Amino acid sequence: MSHHSDLKGIHFGSYWMGSNDMVSLMALDLADLCNLKIVNTDIYSSGGSLWTRNDYTHSTTNPIRWLDETRLLTLVKEEDPDFVVVNSGGTSITKATLNMMRKRGIVTVGISLSDPDVFPEHGKWYSESYDLFYTNSLYALGNMYVGRSNSRLLPFAASTRLHRPMPAVERAYDVVVVGHARPDRIRVVRRLEKHFAVGLYGRGWHRQSKEVHGDDHVRALNSGRLYLSFPQTFAHHVNVKVGVFEAVACRSCVITQEFEEMEMFFKFGVDLIGYRSLDKLPSLIRDCLRDDRYREWVAERGYRRFLGEHTWAKRWQVVLNDICSCRSNLHDYLKV
Repeated sequence: MSHHSDLKGIHFGSYWMGSNDMVSLMALDLADLCNLKIVNTDIYSSGGSLWTRNDYTHSTTNPIRWLDETRLLTLVKEEDPDFVVVNSGGTSITKATLNMMRKRGIVTVGISLSDPDVFPEHGKWYSESYDLFYTNSLYALGNMYVGRSNSRLLPFAASTRLHRPMPAVERAYDVVVVGHARPDRIRVVRRLEKHFAVGLYGRGWHRQSKEVHGDDHVRALNSGRLYLSFPQTFAHHVNVKVGVFEAVACRSCVITQEFEEMEMFFKFGVDLIGYRSLDKLPSLIRDCLRDDRYREWVAERGYRRFLGEHTWAKRWQVVLNDICSCRSNLHDYLKV
């Protein structure tokens, strides 16, 4: 039993990939640790969300979706929570409503797991209004939220309720890539296909390639002797991708570009394999495929480190500790 089991909260989020969406899995893992009401705001529904209203004041393409004050406060009155989490990069509670909840002693938590690409202009408009605000991106923390004492890093992770080793799945590919095609990725993959059996999952690779979700996604991650992660984002930032955590959770041996931020989570040459030059990537892959013992040792090391440090349950324990500290400070402030 979690020592946070007496805490009561509400989690708002939307799931563009359905019940196996990362935000949905995060909510379920949080519910294992405390008393949680989970609300799907359903912003990706074709019929629109009953929970939000779109505000294009700050962006003509990606609106800020403000949670409806009446519905929100009605639910807060019914649930009487200790904290409220808004886990969506494009959705937020208005400043006025956040202040109303703060006066009731409710800790407010904002989470953006789309930084720095998808909603680069959103967080600056509302992040400082929360008691606690988390971003997945070290770059965003140091550039978008710099100087904001409530802002923290919440690195990606994976959920053991979905991502797991599947021993019955044949590792049929030398290298597997799970992600959408982009010109820089295509150039690398085309070169690798000359030498290796490459499994491709995601949009844009070829007519036969397809997106995979849920257990199909997990099977894809389990189907390669090596998992290749591309760290460059769509907007050309280098970032630790969620796919790295999901792959190591499947006890897959991950190979990716060496960069400093990754060493915060996994050690190159021990928990995963790093390359410094794309020119040397084919020979590195060839060496790894020849050495089954080393490749399997790295996969096991990465998997054990994932279980010990990088599950969503571990991430939520940190957030809940922060909430407890903030709640104590907030209650002391309200007594004055």
